[in-house]
Amino acid sequence: MKDFIFLRHGPIVEEYRKVFYGQLDIPLSKEGELKSLEVVDKLSQYPIKVIFSSPLKRAYFLAKVLSEKKKIPLMIKEELKEINYGVWTGRSREEVYKEKLYWERFKDDTLSPPEGESIRDLRKRAKKFWEALKILENGLYAIFTHGGFIRALLCEILSLESRFFFTFEVYHLRGVLISLFENDNFCIRGINIRVEEIEEILLSSYW
Repeated sequence: MKDFIFLRHGPIVEEYRKVFYGQLDIPLSKEGELKSLEVVDKLSQYPIKVIFSSPLKRAYFLAKVLSEKKKIPLMIKEELKEINYGVWTGRSREEVYKEKLYWERFKDDTLSPPEGESIRDLRKRAKKFWEALKILENGLYAIFTHGGFIRALLCEILSLESRFFFTFEVYHLRGVLISLFENDNFCIRGINIRVEEIEEILLSSYW
């Protein structure tokens, strides 16, 4: 059996919190760095085989520190990036929410902001990454990514329509724990779990 913990990055610098930052490579706040280091200490207690990370530094920060501390491989994957908001990148959330196209994307997931990426495209990335995980050896894997990617992954593996994209809230430095069985069936063991809960959740399973 393979166990995957998908973690969203820590809190970002204050000036970007009310804008669509998407694939902008913005840094963590000081609070975000400190909280990320706390998570590293807790994750380092687990027998993680390989780490996967988005190349964006708000996710990569945690992955790199954990990789160096545990001396385990770190794989950078473009598929794990946040959604590309195109011309909406850098604009305030309040302003973009007033645009009809923003909401229409959830009814027709092929729509995208100009020069940006559709939710369907994001889901394709998530599916591609998920399928690649199936060939890995049994064990525990850590994946550092973004809220949009995790939502897209959950919609994809659960065969949900994209209108349910925001059904799942994804908090900073919380994880989605998914176990994958040999027959490609899977079990979502927890959403928004704290990393210190991973062992208890796995041990309490019947599988």
